[in-house]
Amino acid sequence: MRLVTVKLEPLKPHETIVIASDVCDALGRLLLKAPHPLDLGTKEILLSRGVREIIIQDRRDIARVDDEMAIRLELVALEKRMSLFDGNPEGDSFKELVCNTVSGFYEHRR
Repeated sequence: MRLVTVKLEPLKPHETIVIASDVCDALGRLLLKAPHPLDLGTKEILLSRGVREIIIQDRRDIARVDDEMAIRLELVALEKRMSLFDGNPEGDSFKELVCNTVSGFYEHRR
């Protein structure tokens, strides 16, 4: 099981969602001690206190597959963003360097 940071507002409260890290306000005051299930009341209170993101336990069995898909999509998006450099020798070199660096980073993390 791993921990992930998620946006609080679109998250649907459910008893299987567990807030896995203490939640503090902008001044560092403790608002919620972890672990704590995310219910509607907790979500509303946290949002009213300005909390926009929380750290939860990722209990999905397919997390690794999702990660691989996310990496592939990110690399495709990077390739599209870097297309502005196409047709220029320096730009092509820069694009290749960036794409290889990012790909290498993800490969190293596997």
